[in-house]
Amino acid sequence: MNKNKAITLVIFAAIIGLFLQFIYLPKAGEVKRLGAEYRDIQTDIAELYNFIGGEEKLKDNLIKMRDYVKGLENAFPSEKEASNAIKQLNEEAMGFKVNVISVKPGDLTSYTDARGSQLKIFEYLCKSMPLNLSVEARYQALGEFLNKIEFDKNPMISVRKVEIRKDVNILPKIRADIELNACVLGE
Repeated sequence: MNKNKAITLVIFAAIIGLFLQFIYLPKAGEVKRLGAEYRDIQTDIAELYNFIGGEEKLKDNLIKMRDYVKGLENAFPSEKEASNAIKQLNEEAMGFKVNVISVKPGDLTSYTDARGSQLKIFEYLCKSMPLNLSVEARYQALGEFLNKIEFDKNPMISVRKVEIRKDVNILPKIRADIELNACVLGE
């Protein structure tokens, strides 16, 4: 009888071992993985609500975010549409009664971070397009034009340098050479 009990115990232990090996442990691992995935999803949803402003105003905030992203798309035109930034600058200059004498775009260069890695926005390379403008205008008109360029982020253009000089032939206007830097996205 001891032999039968021993065989029964060995068979019972083997069945429990097989059950643990092939059924329980895989299912327990899957439950653990799904639990971690669920917590990650809950964290992502909470971060999304923090970003867009909560569940109760979801529709309004999604519309605001869509408009914000559309504004970003306009702020960073593609390098194929870089000429549109020049056209927009000319139109804004005319609006401020600034006479653009010449526009000289420079070669596109990639922006890099402190480690030398190329910066990306929406998986596109962020590039710099230098522009040199030569203009004639009154002081106030030139100042308003430069202010508009600097603070309007559509497209993203920064003023790098302004050189103003008087010319007695065009008084009360002045001549100015303006170095600008436009941000464009490329591949």
